[in-house]
Amino acid sequence: MLFRNDEASLRLDIARYEFPDVDPGSEDNNWLVVRATWIDENGGLVKDSNSCLQTFELQSLTAGLKVLKAGIRDHYVSDFQEDAYFSLSARAEGDRFRFHVSFYLPNTMDGDDTAELTGSMTSEELGALIDELDRLCEKFPDRT
Repeated sequence: MLFRNDEASLRLDIARYEFPDVDPGSEDNNWLVVRATWIDENGGLVKDSNSCLQTFELQSLTAGLKVLKAGIRDHYVSDFQEDAYFSLSARAEGDRFRFHVSFYLPNTMDGDDTAELTGSMTSEELGALIDELDRLCEKFPDRT
């Protein structure tokens, strides 16, 4: 998932399930490790990761952005359990989609522990993001 504006970019990749082995009945089976590559406005590079997204939230994110792109709703706001660690909002603005994304960087040492980015994307860029999210949903299904 690539989010960017003229000054900065944030790439979020889902690396794996937090726990590789399934523990039947455990609520922890579906946590995903999200890796971030943050290039800030000054060109500084930070790479970090945290387990802040569950498989059902990935599915909800994908569905919410599809509804936005289809014009059924004019905005999307994530409702993740760990929204202090990862959040995304988007809204339709003419022929573009404006977004705000925030991702907590737990291992930074300089005190700047959150990557935040506001920008916009075209319908084609949003479609590519949705396609990527669809592939991630297939790769990381719910585990029971």
